[in-house]
Amino acid sequence: MKIKKNANEECINAADTIEVFKPRKDKERLSDSDSDEAEAQTRRPGSSDPPSHSPSTITLLSYHEAPIHLRFNPYILSGYRGYLSTKMCIESIFWMTNETINIWSHIFGWMLFLALTMYDLFLLNLQASVFDKVTMFLQASVFDKFIVGLLLCCFQICMVTSTLYHVFSCKSERHFHNFLCFDLFGIALSLLAIYLTGVYYAFWCHKEWQYFYLATVFVIFIACMIMQIPRLNVDPNLKMIMFVCWAAYGVVPTVHWALIMGGWENPIVSMLLPRVVGMYGISGLAFLIYITRFPECFFKGKVDFIGSSHQWWHFFVVLALYHWHNTGIKYIEYRMNHGCTHDMRI
Repeated sequence: MKIKKNANEECINAADTIEVFKPRKDKERLSDSDSDEAEAQTRRPGSSDPPSHSPSTITLLSYHEAPIHLRFNPYILSGYRGYLSTKMCIESIFWMTNETINIWSHIFGWMLFLALTMYDLFLLNLQASVFDKVTMFLQASVFDKFIVGLLLCCFQICMVTSTLYHVFSCKSERHFHNFLCFDLFGIALSLLAIYLTGVYYAFWCHKEWQYFYLATVFVIFIACMIMQIPRLNVDPNLKMIMFVCWAAYGVVPTVHWALIMGGWENPIVSMLLPRVVGMYGISGLAFLIYITRFPECFFKGKVDFIGSSHQWWHFFVVLALYHWHNTGIKYIEYRMNHGCTHDMRI
């Protein structure tokens, strides 16, 4: 009887095993591209993984419930998304989470720089032809217009890559790191554009120095991009230090330019140097807020949705880029009107 009982148990266990591994007729085989969506949909609350959202519910998570790769700010206690499919990541743009303002601030930033591109490159010329006005862009060469267009396109790319990172960072850890690389690329591209336009117009009449500084900027840009290669596994702090050093390097051509131009007595120096200092002031304040995580470090859990440091970082980034665009336009206008007549060499 004991042997027969064991045989029955084995039959039951075998039947259960067959049922578990029996393919379901109502689901097709998932392709490799769908594997992440399957991963997001199959994670269950109560398991070791953070919960995911079903298509019919919106559940925001606390800091300790959130995916581990999203827990990089211990002062933000709520408003986290769980693992989401691509479709739900896009839908989450319209949810109220701790990423909502991060997403929309740079969506509006992209719209701003797109509008400026259209205005700078098209509308000003149209007004000149209609009203028979000679504008700076009508006088400028094709390459000058290309420089302005390049600057604004790089700013737009920065806004787009940042938005994509904040939208899809919760899809999976792999997507988080991939889109973070795109985000850093956008930042590097905007820095490159700032340097290109600044050096191009600052050393307009000093070609040898123009070529020198453009070459050094490209070398630093390439070095920053190499550090983003995932398989090199470069420490994130080292990446940040590299970006800070690259931004600080701008002081060198700025001081050199002011000296070559004859100092404060040159009208172009007195007009533009305060604007360059203002650019560094805005960027420095943004970076200080970013690294200190102010104000949430003093108001833990109180600014999870509105007013956190990363949201302020986004605001000041857009402000700094817009400020630099306006500074470049003033420089172009001055060059179109005066050429190199006010240049002085030491």
